Amino acid sequence: MAGNAHFAQQLQIMTPHTYNALQKLVMAMADVSKNTGKKTFFGRDKGQDAYDKFQKSLKATMQCMVLDSVIKESTSTEDVINELKKKIQHFQMVYPNWQEAYVFAEWFFEDEDSAVSTIDRLR
Repeated sequence: MAGNAHFAQQLQIMTPHTYNALQKLVMAMADVSKNTGKKTFFGRDKGQDAYDKFQKSLKATMQCMVLDSVIKESTSTEDVINELKKKIQHFQMVYPNWQEAYVFAEWFFEDEDSAVSTIDRLR
């Protein structure tokens, strides 16, 4: 493990569901970053498939955050975004090697209106 072992232990013990969901979310974000603008030999859009997988992972991550009592169902979307950003930052301290995923996360949360709309739709 290249990152901070203390944060890894803390994430796994305090929020086990969220930790597992973040692993999948970060991989999905990296896939979006790598596959945007690419097509298969038969013309299928790899970027669209990767973005669909990202949205499913994002929804699962929010559900896991509810299970771990990080957020509640009644938590405002803006607060959900803030908590999600914090969890991604902690995850980045543990696993700093997924740079393309973290760049995608910065891009996704940069346009707050779009992020709020997406999260509202997924909730």
